[in-house]
Amino acid sequence: MGLSQSTEYDDGQPSSPEELSHMLAERFATKCFTPLELTHFKDNFFTRATGHGDLKYWNEKTLSDFLAIPDSSDAECPLDAGPVIFRMVSYLGAFPFQNTLAPSVLTFEAMVKVAVLLTERYGKVLRRARKDRIRLLFGSLADVGRKDIDQPANDESIKDDQESSSAPESHAPGFSVDEPTNDDFEDDDDDLALAALESLDAIEVFKHDSRIDRAVYETKISITTFRRLLMLLLVISPLKPSESVNAYTSDLGEERMQAVRKQADDILAAFPQDPTGGISYKAFAKTIDTSLPHLFDPLTPLFEHLLFSKNLNLSQKRDRSDSAEPTDKISEIPLPSPSSVMLPGSFESAILNPSIVSHLSFFLPSTNGSRNLLQDNLRLHPIFSTAAHGSSLTSFSHNVLTWQSGTLLLLEGAVVGSPNEEMVTLGAYLPQPWKSGSSSQSSQPPEPSNLPCLFQLSPKHLLLPGNPLSSIHKPDTPAAYFSTHSGIALGCRIPPTSRSQRLPPSPLGAGSLTIDTSLETAKFYVAPFGHHGVFLPSGTSRVSETATKTHIDIYNLELWGFVPDPDASSSEKSAIELQKAKWDFEAREAERRRSLNLKAGAGDPAMEGARWLLETAGIIGDSHGRSRGSL
Repeated sequence: MGLSQSTEYDDGQPSSPEELSHMLAERFATKCFTPLELTHFKDNFFTRATGHGDLKYWNEKTLSDFLAIPDSSDAECPLDAGPVIFRMVSYLGAFPFQNTLAPSVLTFEAMVKVAVLLTERYGKVLRRARKDRIRLLFGSLADVGRKDIDQPANDESIKDDQESSSAPESHAPGFSVDEPTNDDFEDDDDDLALAALESLDAIEVFKHDSRIDRAVYETKISITTFRRLLMLLLVISPLKPSESVNAYTSDLGEERMQAVRKQADDILAAFPQDPTGGISYKAFAKTIDTSLPHLFDPLTPLFEHLLFSKNLNLSQKRDRSDSAEPTDKISEIPLPSPSSVMLPGSFESAILNPSIVSHLSFFLPSTNGSRNLLQDNLRLHPIFSTAAHGSSLTSFSHNVLTWQSGTLLLLEGAVVGSPNEEMVTLGAYLPQPWKSGSSSQSSQPPEPSNLPCLFQLSPKHLLLPGNPLSSIHKPDTPAAYFSTHSGIALGCRIPPTSRSQRLPPSPLGAGSLTIDTSLETAKFYVAPFGHHGVFLPSGTSRVSETATKTHIDIYNLELWGFVPDPDASSSEKSAIELQKAKWDFEAREAERRRSLNLKAGAGDPAMEGARWLLETAGIIGDSHGRSRGSL
């Protein structure tokens, strides 16, 4: 069954793409899966497969039902990603002969290759696979310039092929996306396929697969197709291999769908569109690589469902009479949603929602080497919010400077002078604790997960990555700076202390964000150049672009503290308890100072001076009942 038998050839070597494809699938199965995983895989596939004789395959409905991917037949779910996923799988199943064999019939061998490529298990058999995986994903989505893209194989066509030939063959003309194009990435186009086939001594056969034709073909991903996939990825981003997609798609009301559509459009805006329509490979690859490195991570747990069969779950007792019937029923146990990453605290977010959390997971790094912050099981603890704590720097310092781990800053407001008060959402990933004044200088470049970044979520996704050399050569340019005299500054140069004058922080490099002392206005500076600051230019910036400065009226400002996976350690409890202990200590100190008998010293210059110091520090109110923000 499946890959249990190998084909032998007269000369000892395979001589056709079909034979090579079969051998490659066999190698993938033995090298990339454990025997137990392969057993589960076979059970999942063959208990659901249809076909005649030796040809067993999955059609679109079988694939969508097993993965619980919504399609147009699901009237209760507004998502319609089933056809997009089937299109991708049909393309990847023909690897590495997409030009000749795609779209592929979803036989067991084809599904093995799909599972290896989409679960990122190709490290044992392929070189440079992650980089070239982007090429494959682009090809699986491109439909502008494709041939016969809207005519997937169906039951009748497969039956006809079976009757006309004892061995199934694909007579599809292929996808023109695999034809060579004149872009900057062309030199590496065949790397993945050559690495897969060189050990089979079959490179000449591969080169004969129409790739000798160097004609230029324009192939692009349509906006409609990509939006449908993005919406699915936003919804299932927290998915774990043991969870069902239904847990995330079964309750999509209109409010949630509006948020999903908005985030999908904000992400789409980051991909430069070709003048003739669609997204070219060059724009796709560059944007994914530099701005959305974890965008396709949800596909990994989705297709890992193939490696676990409920029929073979030995931990569950079941009736033998129904053992042959596959079950795709979801568990009744409630599963977590993206909002569960937000721990309860002193306020509920006015900015974050499940769709924005998913958007953040597409580019923020993990702290333990996982794919992204959701797969990392990271939690966000509420620290400070202008809606809950007011626009006071005293309250900001009291809540933020006591948090002893990394933070996420989020800002929402209206662009000053824009028509219809255009809204903008900005943020910063700050892996180091806040300090009063500049951060300390480092002698070694930080790890990637310890690099800060500045980003814009809407109306257009933009990522300004951290500069690993800024903390070494620029000690006067901390990632985050706080002062009661100038406010909050991210990615700015801090002027030296002077008794005669107090200069404000100045923007430096490719990006910065400054917030005034009243926490009411902000300035967002972005330039397509500048490698000497804290933040580097966006990977999608063009040198011809000009620097921009956006003035923002702040509606909401929030800071969230990062808490590691509570299941992996006790860090969550210790981090939160440490913060509460500091808050309690400051509250006791403030109460003790308030209890000073200042009235007894009325008229005493020393006591008046003490009162003035406490008022300046914001610990007690002034004579008019006001408090002053200060460290």
